[in-house]
Amino acid sequence: MKSSKYFLSNLSIITFMLTLVTGCYYDNIIPVVPEEPIGDVSYSLDMQPYFDASCVQCHNGTGVPLNLSPNVSYNELISGGYIDTNEPSSSLLYTKTAPGGSMEQYSTSSEAAMTLKWIEQGALDN
Repeated sequence: MKSSKYFLSNLSIITFMLTLVTGCYYDNIIPVVPEEPIGDVSYSLDMQPYFDASCVQCHNGTGVPLNLSPNVSYNELISGGYIDTNEPSSSLLYTKTAPGGSMEQYSTSSEAAMTLKWIEQGALDN
């Protein structure tokens, strides 16, 4: 009788410890690897058209933070702290649009990869 209580007690502790160790989950945004290699990314030819098609309907300066409208989007991104050229995959613009991000539904994996590539290339206004 005493050994079965001891066994159940140890089993409970082991179960608790396993749950503690395996139950933790952290959101990690993993950089997207595009299907095709991406060359140089132009802000005016690639990024702004992406924003126009997928983002500006909400992010237009009338309520939702971050105005991505033409002629103001670049300055908004840079001055608003959405870009980190030292750690591109940590940039808020990328983490929001990448798989697992809150804006993932408005971005394809190719667009997320393009965004990351643009930031890696220095986030130039070109």
